[in-house]
Amino acid sequence: MQLVHADKIAFNKNLINGQRLLGNVHLNFDGTNFYCDSAYKFSNGNFQAFGNIRVNKPSEYSISGKKLFFTDATQSATLNENCVFSDGAMTLTAPNMSYNMKSEVATYNGGGKVVSSKNNNELVAQTGRYHSPSNNFTFRRKVTVKSKDYTVVSDTMLYNTVSEISYFYGPTTITGKDVEIKCENGYFNSKTETCSFKKNARVKSKEQTLFGDSIYYDGKEKWGEAFQNVIIVDNNSDLTIRGNYGRHEELNEISWVTGKSILEKILENNDTLFIVADTLFAKKTSEKNRDIKAYHHVILFSKDLQGKCDSLSLSEGDSIMRMFFTPVLWNEGNQLTGSEINLHFKNDSLDFLFVPENSFIASEIVPGYFNQIKGKSLHGQFVENDLQNVHIMGNGQLAYFSSEEKNKRTKLTGLNRTDCSNIRIILQEKTIQKVTLENEPNSLYNSIQKAKPSEFRLEEFTWRSLERPVSKAEMIRLREEWTR
Repeated sequence: MQLVHADKIAFNKNLINGQRLLGNVHLNFDGTNFYCDSAYKFSNGNFQAFGNIRVNKPSEYSISGKKLFFTDATQSATLNENCVFSDGAMTLTAPNMSYNMKSEVATYNGGGKVVSSKNNNELVAQTGRYHSPSNNFTFRRKVTVKSKDYTVVSDTMLYNTVSEISYFYGPTTITGKDVEIKCENGYFNSKTETCSFKKNARVKSKEQTLFGDSIYYDGKEKWGEAFQNVIIVDNNSDLTIRGNYGRHEELNEISWVTGKSILEKILENNDTLFIVADTLFAKKTSEKNRDIKAYHHVILFSKDLQGKCDSLSLSEGDSIMRMFFTPVLWNEGNQLTGSEINLHFKNDSLDFLFVPENSFIASEIVPGYFNQIKGKSLHGQFVENDLQNVHIMGNGQLAYFSSEEKNKRTKLTGLNRTDCSNIRIILQEKTIQKVTLENEPNSLYNSIQKAKPSEFRLEEFTWRSLERPVSKAEMIRLREEWTR
């Protein structure tokens, strides 16, 4: 330690084994300047300084405080009372501070604050460590970063004062005007407003909440993507989408999920509609409504309704679900097929359905024997989620077994085959109760003994019960088999 200047120098061996320096004291250690009002300089190279402490290494950093103790053996300085460290990129203030000139590391305990010189980002934490050459801070305990648009709260954080990137280790929350982000590992770039999160990651905006094993979010462009165990929850309704990869775009108000995708929509009467598909897509069309599309290998399941098709659309605005490409729908004991199936909901309950072409409805009355109705188009009415009224319009055909109950078993007695332009049917308890034939019907009834087996089934009849899911788990298993 070299003495550069002091207004007065005193030495009293009986009082203290060192020089007493008074007035405008200036010391230099390997290019670092120390200034103070007074100091004690010891023979072993250590010194104590008091009043208006200023430590300066030109073009690199400056430190100030009220008291300082320098240890030559470790090349470290300990400062007390209103300490300030500045390197041009940031300013650190703390009650107490230590700086090692060899490692160029500043540390503090008992609370500190860092302010970015460029944009006034503010960071506070209980303990911190700063490496000046790399501009890296490590903070622990009650770490908070405040910028113009975001506040970051974390347990442990690495922060670079130049890049303004924060790295999180431990429970972390980022709060903005329209978004809240939680995670336990990740980073946040306050310049670009981009971030990546892992471990219990969640991004919550006004409209959506996005979960995933890892999440990337762009705060300027307002979009995020998630990987593995992805969940997208609509915060204002009853819709949840899950999968292996998900993306949400706030500005376009669209979301999609791929990879073992599953949609959950809560219906009335404590029922839930589940839809699995290769890809699920949702776009908001109004404040309360979305258009939902499912692409490829679609299977749906609820307590009252099950189905299968290649693609599907669900419009919440008009409450219509449309099934495309060889769709099949099951309701209670009825199987319905057609070129396209349109289901209409009312208050999240089944209202009516419409099949525009190639409509076919069948139900198994006893094992291997089926009541069947087919025609050009079909309109069906639901009562309490059960299909009860069916109207076949154009090219109607009917194969209907009469039966009787004997010893609690159903016994077939005859077969009615009918061709008719239009057919109206009333269903109750899963069986046909009444048939009304319109426009010159042509009917033939035979007892079951006289009916020919070739007449038992209408042309194009296919019973697809093995494709029907009986539970949510079964729905997922059937889809995995389908996609192999």
